[in-house]
Amino acid sequence: MNNLEYGIQHLSEGNIDKAERFLAQAINEDKLNANAWFHRGKVHRMKGDMIAALNDFHKTVDIDPNHCEAKASIEMINSIISFRNPDLLNH
Repeated sequence: MNNLEYGIQHLSEGNIDKAERFLAQAINEDKLNANAWFHRGKVHRMKGDMIAALNDFHKTVDIDPNHCEAKASIEMINSIISFRNPDLLNH
């Protein structure tokens, strides 16, 4: 297996830190590997780092403009970031 496959395997098993290391190695080996960028974005999202996730998803779409999952992830994060409900604010 290669670094991308190990990263995806660890991600599916919930080993987020290991997944991140393997995916970063996959990106270092091939900066144009859209799947490595996408899965690392998923890792960032799972860790709660929405900005890093958004950056990786945008990079995925830059490499592969037809990557539907990355586009959907961008829309989801943008919705989360822009969500404002004035009824939830303490006055």
